[in-house]
Amino acid sequence: MNLEKSVFPLCGLALSSFLALGCILDVEPSAQRRPRPMQAVGSLTMEWTVANRVDSRACSQHSRGGADFELIIYRGSSEVARDYARCDDFSITVDLPPDDYTATATLVERGNDRPVTTTLQVEDIHIVRGATLNLDVDFPPSSFLR
Repeated sequence: MNLEKSVFPLCGLALSSFLALGCILDVEPSAQRRPRPMQAVGSLTMEWTVANRVDSRACSQHSRGGADFELIIYRGSSEVARDYARCDDFSITVDLPPDDYTATATLVERGNDRPVTTTLQVEDIHIVRGATLNLDVDFPPSSFLR
């Protein structure tokens, strides 16, 4: 019986010490919780028209299942970004590190990326930190492949 009187208080003391240690560890700041510094970027906003119109019917007129806008961005000869938007969004924005780029823009069939139009070349894209470059392209009726 005397053994029980000495074991239970010791177990209780050990358990409370362990729990208190856990609380202390949670309060300490952690290197994993520090926010990462934001990378300085700029943006490219590309807007497009179909036959000089912003009309969703023009997008679906030339493709069976709808069309998507495909934008591929290059630094030199290396592809650095590829992004898609629904054709009837008529706008896409891509964040990029400051540098000089080129791009290609194509309307493609939704779901299989088969070109619906010829590919437009976009040259001399200069991205500046904290700024948005706005560019426009048009897909004239003669650019459609069917």
